[in-house]
Amino acid sequence: MTVTPWQERITPEIVEQYWRDGVVYLPQLLDEPWLELIELGIARVVRAQLGKTWMFDGDPGAFLDTTRNFGLTPEFQRLLYDSDIADMMSTVLDSERVWLLFDHTFVKDSVLAQAPTRRTPWHQDLPYWPVAGTQLASMWISVDAVPKEECLEYVRGSHNEVMYDGFDMNRVLEDPTSPYYGEDLPPLPDVDAEREKWDIVSWDITPGDVILAHPNTLHGGGHTSAGRTRRALAVRIFGEDVVFADRPKTKRTAPFTPGLELRLKPGDPLRHPYYPRLRPLPPHQRPDYFE
Repeated sequence: MTVTPWQERITPEIVEQYWRDGVVYLPQLLDEPWLELIELGIARVVRAQLGKTWMFDGDPGAFLDTTRNFGLTPEFQRLLYDSDIADMMSTVLDSERVWLLFDHTFVKDSVLAQAPTRRTPWHQDLPYWPVAGTQLASMWISVDAVPKEECLEYVRGSHNEVMYDGFDMNRVLEDPTSPYYGEDLPPLPDVDAEREKWDIVSWDITPGDVILAHPNTLHGGGHTSAGRTRRALAVRIFGEDVVFADRPKTKRTAPFTPGLELRLKPGDPLRHPYYPRLRPLPPHQRPDYFE
C-alpha cells in the first residue's frame, strides 16, 4: 500500500478551510500503527483508577471523559512525539513551535452500560480553558467506526462568532443553555431547538479519519446507540501566540491546573510544565539511539 505523505494532505486549501469553517474532516489521515497505539493508550486510561471522570455520572447513559493522561500514558507520548500529528498541527497553526495543551479521552460504551450513551451537550471548548490567542486546534481521532448520526456535530463558521458561556453539568439535561460561570459570558444558544438556523455538519467516520476543529467552534452530539462503542482521543495543541487568560472566578477552568495562576499572569505566554513542547522535538526525545 502506498502511503500519501502528510504534506500532500495538509494543503494550503485545507488550512484555509480550517480557518474559514472552524472544522475540517480529513479521511484516512492516520495509518493503522498509530491507531493501534491510540487504542492501547485508551485501554491503559480506562484501566487506571486515577483521573477518571464521568460525564452524567450515575446516569445509565454516562460516559468516560478524562483529560491530561499524557504523563501517565507512554502510548500517547510516543504518538505525539513520534508521529506526524504535531508537524501537521504546526502547519495548520503556522507556528514552528507547538505545545500540547492537553489530551482528552472519551469512551462511550453502550455495550458495557447496556444502554445508549447520552449526547454530548452543545458547547464550545474555549470558554473552559484559561487561554487566549489564535493558534489553537484540536484533532479528534476515533479508533472505532462511527456512523454520521452518532458522530460529533459542528456548527460551521461559529468559531468566528461569540464565545459563549459553558453549560452547567448539573442542569444541562433540563436546560442546555444553563450557564457554567454565570457571569461575563453570554449563555449558550439552544442549537437543537432551532437546528435549521445553524450550518451543522458531521460525517461517517472510519478508523484513520480525523476531524480538525477550532476550540471556539460550537459542537455536540456523538451519542452511541445500544450495542455500540466509541473510543476517541482528542489532542489539543497550541502555537506561539497563545497566552494565559482570565476566566470568571465562579468556577475553575478545565482541566483543573493547580498553581498555574501563581506562575503566570494574564497575557503571559503559556509556558509551564503542564504543557510539554512537541515541536521542535525536545532534546530528551531526539532519537540518539540511531547514532
